[in-house]
Amino acid sequence: MLPLLLISTLPAFTLLLVAPATTRPCNKLARELGLLALLLARELLRHATTFAGGAFAFALGRRKEQGVTMVHQPPPSKAKPAALVAAAAPPPGQEEMETAAGLPLLDLPELALDRVLEELSPASLAAMACVCAALRDRCSADALWKRHLRRKWGRVLGAAARKEWEAELAAAGDAGRREAAAARAGRRRPSWVDSLACAWPFSWIGCLWGLRCDAATASSTAAVAAEPVVPAAAPPPAAAADTVAAWYRALECGEFCFPAQVYNREDGHVGFVLSCYDAHLRYDRRTDTFTARYPPHGRKPAKEEDGVHWSRVRAPPVSTTPHDLHASDCLEDLRPGDHFEIQWRKNKDFPYGWWYGVVGHQESCNANEHLCRCHQDDMIVLEFQHYAPGSRWRQTIVSRKDHREKGDETDGFYGGIRKLQSKDEISTWRRFWPVDVLS
Repeated sequence: MLPLLLISTLPAFTLLLVAPATTRPCNKLARELGLLALLLARELLRHATTFAGGAFAFALGRRKEQGVTMVHQPPPSKAKPAALVAAAAPPPGQEEMETAAGLPLLDLPELALDRVLEELSPASLAAMACVCAALRDRCSADALWKRHLRRKWGRVLGAAARKEWEAELAAAGDAGRREAAAARAGRRRPSWVDSLACAWPFSWIGCLWGLRCDAATASSTAAVAAEPVVPAAAPPPAAAADTVAAWYRALECGEFCFPAQVYNREDGHVGFVLSCYDAHLRYDRRTDTFTARYPPHGRKPAKEEDGVHWSRVRAPPVSTTPHDLHASDCLEDLRPGDHFEIQWRKNKDFPYGWWYGVVGHQESCNANEHLCRCHQDDMIVLEFQHYAPGSRWRQTIVSRKDHREKGDETDGFYGGIRKLQSKDEISTWRRFWPVDVLS
C-alpha cells in the first residue's frame, strides 16, 4: 500500500517541476498539488515504520482471536424466555443517559464547553478549530492559548521576544494595508488541503502549509477585521496573525526567531564555561531543541549552534542589550557569599556576556562572619571560583561607589553587576559547574 501511495505522488511532483510560475489558476493548482505530494510523501515515510509495526501486530491479534472463536463456536441461539428478556432490558433512566452522552458539543453550557477546551492539548485545540466557524472562534481565544504559551514557552520568552513579535506584526500590517483590496477580491476559499493540514497542525504539512495561510491572513487582517465572517465547513488552520494562537504556532513551527540567552555558549567550550550569551533562537520540533545564532564578535561573523537543549536557555533577566552597559543597582548590598552575574567582554567591539561568580573576602579579612567588615569596605572582591587560585581569571576588584566598566585589552572589560536573588537562579548556574578546575 505504501509503495502505491508514493508512486501516486509522481504525477503531482512532475506537475510541480514543469508548471511555470505564472498567475493562471491551472498552474497554481498544479504547483500546489506538487507541494502537497512532497509533504505527504515526507509524512508517510516518517510514519511508515510505526504504521507497519502496528498493522502487523493488529493482524496477528485478529488471527489469534479468530482461531479461538472457531474452536469454541457457541451453539445456535434459541429463543429466550420472556423473563430473560425482561432481565436484559436496560434499567430505567439508562436510555436518557445514553442520549445525553451523545449531546452535540456546541449544545453544552458555555462554562462546560470552556472547561472541555481547557483540557485539550495545543495540537487538539488547533485541530478542533478546523471543525466549524463557531469552534474556530472559541478555540482561538487568547485565554486558552496563553496557558499553553506560558506552560511551554514562558521560561524562555521575555519582554524582548514580545517586542520583536509585535514589530513583525506591525510590518505585516503595513504590507496588508497596501494589499487590502486585492486580499478582499481574491480571498482564498478553504480547500481539502486545509483539512489535511488540520489533521497534523504542528507537523511538516501543518506548519509549511500554515505559513502560506499566514501570509494571506496577515495581509488581509487589518482590512477585513470588521467584515462578517462567512461560515465554512473547513476553515484554514492559520489563526489571525495578531492572536496568541498565531504566536504559539509561529514558535512551534520555527517560523519566529526570538531573542534569549544561552548558558555555556558553543556547547560548553572551555572559553565560555559559566557564562550566558545573547542569541536569536529558532525551535526545531523534530529534535525538541533550538538553533542559536550568536551576534558577531568583532570582525568574526555570526556563529550558529545546533542542538541547544531547553536546560541551556533562559529569558534575558534585564532589558540591557548585549552592547550596552548594565546599570548596577546592587553594589551597596553586596556582601561576602552573595552570588552575582557580571558583564564581561574581550574588547569593546565584542558584545557583553554574563558570567557567574561569588563575592569574596578582602585579603586582610580572616573570613570570620562575626568579625568580617568587608561589606563596609569601598572595594568589592569578585571571585570566579571555577578558576584555580593564582589564575588571572580567579578574581577582580571593583569600586563599590563609582563602578562602571573596568578592564583593558589584556584581561577584558568587566561591566555591570546583577545580584542573584533566587535559589532557582543560583542552582541553574551551579548545574553547569565544570568537572575540573580551570587554570
